[in-house]
Amino acid sequence: MQTPQNNQKLSKIWARRAGTATVELALVVPLLLLLLMGIIEFGLLFEDFMLLKNAAREGARTAATGASTTAIADRVENAAAQLPTEDLIITQQYGLYEEGSWTWYPLGNVSSNEEIINNAPTGSFINIEVSYPHPLVATGILPGLEDDPGSGTINLTTTATFRRE
Repeated sequence: MQTPQNNQKLSKIWARRAGTATVELALVVPLLLLLLMGIIEFGLLFEDFMLLKNAAREGARTAATGASTTAIADRVENAAAQLPTEDLIITQQYGLYEEGSWTWYPLGNVSSNEEIINNAPTGSFINIEVSYPHPLVATGILPGLEDDPGSGTINLTTTATFRRE
């Protein structure tokens, strides 16, 4: 049975707890926003990395068939069409195992008619490396992710290696 005294005690308890939800919300919301921005940033990084990985693989496969260096670069850029192609850095090289170690040479040689041809010998390994400066979305919220402080980017690099057919 509730008496008027009990009702007064309950109302005093509720009055003291009225601001606690606001304080708890103020403490938790920044952490939740930080977590949300981290999830979004990681998702965008992962998407761009997978595009680069696929582009490097497509370029290495094209190089393995003996295509010219221009055709290889075009294939990489087409596979990574969702990214700004002027920001892509494509490195093409082939490797030979000589005297107990690997030696890597630049892929491509200028022939007499100025066409850049694939000069990798049959059986050598062709390595295509693709780099891209991914622009960070949450630079101010997630400091320390940048490769170069103040640049607002993180460099993504991936490689693919195929044997020359």
